[in-house]
Amino acid sequence: MDEPLPIDTGTSAEGQVPVAANDPVARVLIDHPVPHLARVFDYAVPEKLAEAALPGVRVRVKFAGRLRDGYLLERVESSDHLGPLATIQRVSGPVQVLGPDLLALCEATARRYGGTLADVLRLAVPPRHARGEKAVLKAEKARIAALDTDAAGDAAATGGTDADGEAVDGDATETGDGPLLERFGRWIVDADTDVDHGTAAPPRRRALAVTPGTTPGLSWIRVGLSAARPHLEAGRGVLWLVPDHRELSVLHAGLTAAGIADVAVLSADQSPEQRWQSWLRGLFGHTRITIGTRAAAFAPVKDLDLIICTDDANRNYLDQHAPYPHAREVSLLRSTIEDTELLFVSTDRSAEVQRLVEIGWLSDLTPGGPIRRHAAPVVFVPDEDRDPFAWQRIPSRAWQIMRTALHPRPRDGGVPGPVLVQVPRSGYYPVFACARCQEVARCPRCQATLTTQSEVGPFACRSCGYHAEDFTCSRCRSHQVRSIVRGRARTVEELRRALPETEIVESGGDDISTVLDETPRLVVATTGAEPYVLGGYAAAILLDSLWPGPWMRSLDDGVGRRLRAAALVRSREQGGVVYLGDEDELIRRTLTAFDPVTFMSRQLADRRTLGFPPYRRIIELTGSGTDIDAVLSELVEVEELLRDATEDGQRCVGAYPISAGDRVGTRAAEITAARSAKKQPQVRIRIDDPRSL
Repeated sequence: MDEPLPIDTGTSAEGQVPVAANDPVARVLIDHPVPHLARVFDYAVPEKLAEAALPGVRVRVKFAGRLRDGYLLERVESSDHLGPLATIQRVSGPVQVLGPDLLALCEATARRYGGTLADVLRLAVPPRHARGEKAVLKAEKARIAALDTDAAGDAAATGGTDADGEAVDGDATETGDGPLLERFGRWIVDADTDVDHGTAAPPRRRALAVTPGTTPGLSWIRVGLSAARPHLEAGRGVLWLVPDHRELSVLHAGLTAAGIADVAVLSADQSPEQRWQSWLRGLFGHTRITIGTRAAAFAPVKDLDLIICTDDANRNYLDQHAPYPHAREVSLLRSTIEDTELLFVSTDRSAEVQRLVEIGWLSDLTPGGPIRRHAAPVVFVPDEDRDPFAWQRIPSRAWQIMRTALHPRPRDGGVPGPVLVQVPRSGYYPVFACARCQEVARCPRCQATLTTQSEVGPFACRSCGYHAEDFTCSRCRSHQVRSIVRGRARTVEELRRALPETEIVESGGDDISTVLDETPRLVVATTGAEPYVLGGYAAAILLDSLWPGPWMRSLDDGVGRRLRAAALVRSREQGGVVYLGDEDELIRRTLTAFDPVTFMSRQLADRRTLGFPPYRRIIELTGSGTDIDAVLSELVEVEELLRDATEDGQRCVGAYPISAGDRVGTRAAEITAARSAKKQPQVRIRIDDPRSL
């Protein structure tokens, strides 16, 4: 005869542990690195944890014989599991860190990038720090007590000291440029009276490409402040993203000078205690504005009303941990989920932002050509026909611009100032060739380009580690070399010989300066390491262009790098001059007009016709050929574009419609989990990596 169906006798726990009277089942997301195990499981809520085990808290549970961290997503009345449930072992702190908005954002990001929710939460929520959490909770308790007794304005409400006199620190940006940063902040605020680039009564979502104006290099702060003030004055929250710690330092100085003191700062440079304190202060509403680098895109901000993303094309916004989200895309998702205003402000224009402008999702507030040219420096390009020395490493016109900027003649009325000399890389000869036949020197093992610190060696390969004291050309057997692109060290050597009385400051590699004063000097910096200067550079000499790489966006990157450097120079009204050494005509036209919007609009015309990003999504699969084929067979909406060999197998790049984004991302995550459960070889999946094409 048939066995009787089991009778539901209610939820029970292993070991007959008493369970909570109400909603005794907790749905817990396990924080596990294995894809098919990073999912939700049911656990019993013991009676002793009934009040502490709230949705959103971190918990510790037994999983596969060991204790693991997890997030309690919800409490329910019953479970589909038959038999006793394992119990929650403990609650890791009283804070409900995973609120509904953050959970929705992390789930959307996981779908967007084909990852697991656990992977995204690892990026979104910093590790807990008990001492830092205790200090913030005491400050929160004191704040509530102050509100209950109508004692508003108590220092405990915005940091300072807690109820027991313990410091609540976590927002300081420690640098050695404190006094200089204060001067920068005052300079930004004092100049905040000129054109605000149309940010009065703006549409809810907009984009803006800035020019140097009266605050060279820092116009993005003025524009952001203008946009943020109405929200802060109304008691609403603002989230402001920047690409790295240098922008974070100058932004914090500008906010402080503007009288905005309650700022939460989130950066990878902070200690775990500082980072957790800053995160919690934003969660409890102790601050109205949170600033930070890419991970701050997930940071909690009470009553969030505006998201500002600065320089969204910067590669630092692309996370290098699975599922590899980009902070710009997280900002777009968050703005939609939480219905906030959104502002993209930069010196250049990314392809993704320009597409959103063209389809009407973003409004473009960038001023027209005449206004931009007036607020930008004068740009000179080499003229080989008129200047017989234009081919030289530093042409005669560049020397003339340098000397005039450092020591202007009184009758010209110019104001002396620093001169930026931008070089592509550090080192002496990062790329060199045979002096006889001009063949690029390559590694005899792997064929990557060789590098050297001097004309006589030693010679080395950064790819495979090859090292040799002597060089022999594989083509003509010569032992002599010549530079193709000279590095910072060689440029400094030439400048010191030509201008022995001039101070030279280097920035690049492991020694990158954040800010400098207005003292006339030469500043030799590698691409991306150009310091900010109080009052702006008097001139910039932009030498060899660093080739960004053999991908579709290489020209976009080249234009962006040049614009960011040129934006550090004073406007033409203030005598600012840029010498542009690039030979590419598109880069020359864009810099001369200081018009990245027109450049990107024309670039997108061809990509739209060809169906290239950003008009379609890109997925990159890396693994063995057979495994890639198996994954592609299940991603029916993906069209294979190219495939090439790698050291460990193959790399395949495919494209799919934007409308299929969530479906493909979700299916990719399911395939990864299924292969993991079957112990099949994994295929690494990256969605919308800008370097894929």
